[in-house]
Amino acid sequence: MVEINRANQVPVHSQTGRTEQQALAQKVRAHSLELANPAKQDEITFNRASGISEEISKRLDEEASRRTLSYVTEMKRTQSALQTSVEEFAAFKEAQLAENPGLDLSNLDLSLQKDGSLKLTASNLSASQLASLEQKLADNDKLKNAFTQVHSGIISGLKHRDSGSNADLQKNDLHGALRLNELTERFSEQFHPDGFGQDYTTLSQQLNSETGLFGHFLLESVNPKISVMV
Repeated sequence: MVEINRANQVPVHSQTGRTEQQALAQKVRAHSLELANPAKQDEITFNRASGISEEISKRLDEEASRRTLSYVTEMKRTQSALQTSVEEFAAFKEAQLAENPGLDLSNLDLSLQKDGSLKLTASNLSASQLASLEQKLADNDKLKNAFTQVHSGIISGLKHRDSGSNADLQKNDLHGALRLNELTERFSEQFHPDGFGQDYTTLSQQLNSETGLFGHFLLESVNPKISVMV
């Protein structure tokens, strides 16, 4: 077995292998010189004096840029999906009130179940009333797909923010726990009158805010809930 010490010298373990080991030592030294003094500027270099090379630094920067771009793209999709979810749910409630003006839908809320179905909750409606409303809502694929994207985007954003502690988070972790009205209310509360986003005063404006601000406030609005769940 050949061992290489810090001085790149090969210790001799037998007389018969001396020539072979000396040749190997020369190759090691030559390789070290090649890494420290590359013929081309774009070759990767790393030694104790200079530390990380320009090429490695460039690759790290490119990876960071790629991750940031991926996050922004996902947040844009999630932003659009949350807007669609709010609009579709509001339209659904308006249609139900038009059919039955006596219905009290003031605290009707929506969640996504693990099987992909939409579930309604309301403390002031009976189980039969909720079941009837859910049946009417079941065919709204636009709402279902949009709210599914909201779940996916939140998980993706949390992993981007902290890939360590959130590494095991899955979309299913939010199913049944994330409610649309509750989410939008918590999201809206992030826009303090005297803080960031103070110019966005209505929910519509907040949902259409700059994507970076939207993503930050959206993740802030669900992060405490995630922490409790996991």
